[in-house]
Amino acid sequence: MTPASAETAPLTTVLLNNAAIAPGAQTRLLPNLDVKAYDRLHFHIARAGKSVAGLSVRVLFGTPVAGSGITLLADSTVWFEETLSEREFIWTAPATFNRTGFVVSVPVVAPTLYDLILTNTSATAMDQVYVTLLAQEI
Repeated sequence: MTPASAETAPLTTVLLNNAAIAPGAQTRLLPNLDVKAYDRLHFHIARAGKSVAGLSVRVLFGTPVAGSGITLLADSTVWFEETLSEREFIWTAPATFNRTGFVVSVPVVAPTLYDLILTNTSATAMDQVYVTLLAQEI
């Protein structure tokens, strides 16, 4: 991966604004953002003053294969320097998680943020769901 230049400004954007997710439903954001200039992505997933218990987030990176129209997808990585265990870019707020939001931070492992998938694993509809992104150099 090419390191970001000293002039790379943080990227901040709203990926989802005041959405509703039915019980058992999935919402795919498909931002397809070029993130190769950044080291880390921080996703703030929240509801306006309501619990996010049962909300799952999965981060999916992509590497386009030049001239083929194919994108290789990945939602996990293995960092051999630290461990041989796979690190998945997916997290679900437990049923006892009575907070209004959380931040998921992941390393940039491919040039494209291909998709962010939210799944409501609870039995209750979730309204007023928001997702923002902060991408930064470290």
